Amino acid sequence: MNIVQIALIVLVLALVVGKRLAGRPVDTRRSVVMPGILAVYGLVVLRKAGPVTHTDQIWLAVSGAVSIAFGLARGATVRLYARNGYLWARYRPSTILLWVASIAARFAVEAAAVASGAGRGVMTSALMLMFGLSLAAESLVVVPRAQASGIPVMARS
Repeated sequence: MNIVQIALIVLVLALVVGKRLAGRPVDTRRSVVMPGILAVYGLVVLRKAGPVTHTDQIWLAVSGAVSIAFGLARGATVRLYARNGYLWARYRPSTILLWVASIAARFAVEAAAVASGAGRGVMTSALMLMFGLSLAAESLVVVPRAQASGIPVMARS
């Protein structure tokens, strides 16, 4: 992973968390498209990392499961509320705590993977993929909650 990829990850994470912490209108399309773009980009980066061993595959699956679990948990903590007649979403303090825990878990899984023989380059290259999976899982909880709320979603301009 190079400095550009690290900067991109930090930038995307700061934008996502910053906007959602401040509150924003719910956009169900963006909630699906953005995680998909991040996951596809993550797959491209992972493929460029070189050969993936069986051990790598097992640990990538574990990492993916952990990312999805944290995303599902975060989705349940997002506050949905009406503002000016439209549905808005905002991260709660518990959502931020889950982000911190998911980052710590990511480091722990990667350390365990490398200690058991998985390639550090492969595990590190999967970071954007795992970020995309986590956001997609969060959306899997938030979007149905938004639709069930009965509050209109702001039309995109």
